[in-house]
Amino acid sequence: MSKPHIMIVAGETSGDLLGADLMRALCAAQPDTKFSGVGGPAMSRAGFSSLFDMSEIAIMGLGPILANLRRLFGLADLTVAHACETQPDIVVLIDSPEFNHRVAARIKKRFPDMPIVCYVAPSVWAWRRGRARKMAAHFDAVLALFPFETQVFKALSGPPCHFVGHPIIGRVERLGQIPDFRKQHGLGADIPLLCVLPGSRMSEIRKIGPAFWETLLRIERRVEDLAVVIPVLPHTREVVHDMFVGGPFSPILVEDEGEKWAAFKAANAALVSSGTATLELGMAGLPSVVGYRMGKILTAFVLRSLRVPSAVIVNLVLDKPVMEEFLADRCDPDFLTPAVHKLLVDKDLNAEKRRQLAALPEELGAHDAPPDARAAGIIHELMRQT
Repeated sequence: MSKPHIMIVAGETSGDLLGADLMRALCAAQPDTKFSGVGGPAMSRAGFSSLFDMSEIAIMGLGPILANLRRLFGLADLTVAHACETQPDIVVLIDSPEFNHRVAARIKKRFPDMPIVCYVAPSVWAWRRGRARKMAAHFDAVLALFPFETQVFKALSGPPCHFVGHPIIGRVERLGQIPDFRKQHGLGADIPLLCVLPGSRMSEIRKIGPAFWETLLRIERRVEDLAVVIPVLPHTREVVHDMFVGGPFSPILVEDEGEKWAAFKAANAALVSSGTATLELGMAGLPSVVGYRMGKILTAFVLRSLRVPSAVIVNLVLDKPVMEEFLADRCDPDFLTPAVHKLLVDKDLNAEKRRQLAALPEELGAHDAPPDARAAGIIHELMRQT
């Protein structure tokens, strides 16, 4: 029997990490598996050779995509040609729907019997629901990160959708023992500690930061001895420092992943920009208030197109408004301040939020097989069926 050949295409950092984990899980079952396609540094460290640099297709936003359309079409041509020439046993396309769905449709047109898997379901539950039905024409399976997505794809006549679990489960498990953040920073148990997460992109921080800063100033006047911790990334440390350090208090900036989770575990509440960070805070069981601002055109489109009761994924997974959210014009200190203040001073409310968040890990796949192992099992089964 020839070695199994699996083609994987990942177009951004999160997809690259998923791809690397998937490769290890696939090789655990079949060590002689051959891989090809497109990936980044994490997949390369796992022994992957990419057709081209993944950053070539890691483009976000309508404007940048349109500006690079000709180059993206050329890279799609190259990716499709590779699949047609090598004819892998299965193709796994991770996230990046603007690029990968075009690739999937073209491969399927040439080779209808070649199984193609979409790893990370697009947010058809939020907007553009017609994508699910279109995907059924060129995807044989969808591997979803969230449990509710299986029913959504079924209701929208999409391809078979399998919940495999969210990779954040593995990240938390790999952290091991978490240090005592309060002890490290000399904070007594009675000191109110607030986590602030204004975003991971410079554009987010510049839009949301001023509202978060004014909120902190107002809360500091209401809450005695308030301590603030702000997780940062190497590329955001300088702008966060310039925006938040100074004035009546000096926040603690943390960059280490373990120390960040230690801060989550030690804090009383959080103020966070909408995004993946809300999942991290939910996994840590930290009661949070969510704020988010976008450009006026994008805001109008999103608010008009949104088909779910919340823009916060934690609320959707738990099917209840556990994290209070303030979007667009409501992402304002007049709204944020009382919501955060109440989480800090109302012990009964804080405890109830923690009780509700305690269900999140299991909903995301904790206590089951790791997400990468579950994904690998479905991929192997699809290969056996063809």
